[in-house]
Amino acid sequence: MDTTLDSKRYAYFIGIGGIGMSALARFLRQEHGLSVSGFDRTPSSVTEALESEGIKVVFDDAKSALPQEMREAPIDSILVIRTPAVPDHHPHQRAFEARGISVLKRSELLGILTASQPTLAVAGTHGKTTTCAILAHMAEGCPGGCNAFLGGITLEKKSNLYTSPNAPWTIVEADEFDRSFLHLKPQHAVITSLDTDHLETYGSAEAYHEAFFAFDRLVESPSIVHASVEWPNIHAPRYGIANNRKDAESLTYAAIRPHLDEGMIIADVKLDDEWFEAIRFPMPGMHNVENAIAALALAKQAGLTISTCLERLATFPGIERRFAYHIRSQAGTYIDDYAHHPAELQAAIDAARVHHPKQEITGIFQPHLYSRTAAHLKEFGRILAQLDRVFLLPIYAAREEPIPGIDSQTLFENIPSGAKHLIQSEQIFDNLKVHPPQVLMTLGAGDINRCVEPLVKWLLEDLSRFKEHD
Repeated sequence: MDTTLDSKRYAYFIGIGGIGMSALARFLRQEHGLSVSGFDRTPSSVTEALESEGIKVVFDDAKSALPQEMREAPIDSILVIRTPAVPDHHPHQRAFEARGISVLKRSELLGILTASQPTLAVAGTHGKTTTCAILAHMAEGCPGGCNAFLGGITLEKKSNLYTSPNAPWTIVEADEFDRSFLHLKPQHAVITSLDTDHLETYGSAEAYHEAFFAFDRLVESPSIVHASVEWPNIHAPRYGIANNRKDAESLTYAAIRPHLDEGMIIADVKLDDEWFEAIRFPMPGMHNVENAIAALALAKQAGLTISTCLERLATFPGIERRFAYHIRSQAGTYIDDYAHHPAELQAAIDAARVHHPKQEITGIFQPHLYSRTAAHLKEFGRILAQLDRVFLLPIYAAREEPIPGIDSQTLFENIPSGAKHLIQSEQIFDNLKVHPPQVLMTLGAGDINRCVEPLVKWLLEDLSRFKEHD
């Protein structure tokens, strides 16, 4: 382990409620015994969970709100970590820097924690969290278990962290935002997709792709790459879905002819030179079949027991906000999904069509970031028009300032549909009363998740709020 942590007794996280930050906070407390606290802008289910685990969270950005131990402890005993989502002029950061304490980025801490640990990494625009979570679930059943830092809360653990005292592997999401993944040096990695994103960081598709090529050069062995990705290393192992065994010959790892059987997707699986028949994939959607194959490919390269991995794959319970069913009844269905990029939105809608054929699908979508909306305006509009009815919420700005001419009204005008409604979040229930759904989806990466529990409660109170099936 890097000596950076040897003398530390305290850790303070600026933006501790972030999903990646909270996993690191938990790890430093549980595995290194540090006294951990942090700041976040507003209370959330994540901060509530951290507080229940003994981690102090403050919601006031005044310097005086810093915990006493963080103001008085020797400077060489304090580790401070910030998320790029928080401005670097945050008062708490300034207070630490005024004392001569260096502030690490989240990605730098993750690089330190994995520097001397055999690491499996998942990179790509989409699928990182699901692929890592499936892999962690499988690895936990193998000798030694694993350590894993996830970008979502698993339904199994109710946490974003897996730990094991003798873990032979650490599993991480290689996040491209802010070029974070360039702090990692994994033994094996998967590249799931290269759909351009984060143009506020990269500026162009070419720069975005070059960052992934740079990440690949940090990986000890050639990265495993999705079949659809244009990749400079033509000899890199490929994975994906194939219609038959002949088509699968061009892939190192593949799911062959996945099909729906009693509500679950089943396919034959090719893992290098091994074949397995009738494997059950627990998560809905073909995109999640591909995520599972990516996880199995890394498991194979890591030397995990594949028979155990396949058994555990069938028992994977899922992740919060990844095509998560909250209601699935004869009366109607409610699904919540994190989709915030056009490709993810398309995958979520396609999965709903596969699993709920001939039913009307209503989507409540909250765009995430002005820059992403501007970069994919027409694409978002085209995909949202595939819903039978769409309710569009205001853009969730997160870390960004508004862009002139880019707002939800602009996106609304680019949705070629007659069944579209531009609303505020407080208008959701009134609009659903007028337009009862058969299959309801909440979609987005902002704070739309705050609507989930109220929607579940409201719908379950009276299932007649769902539209009757034809």
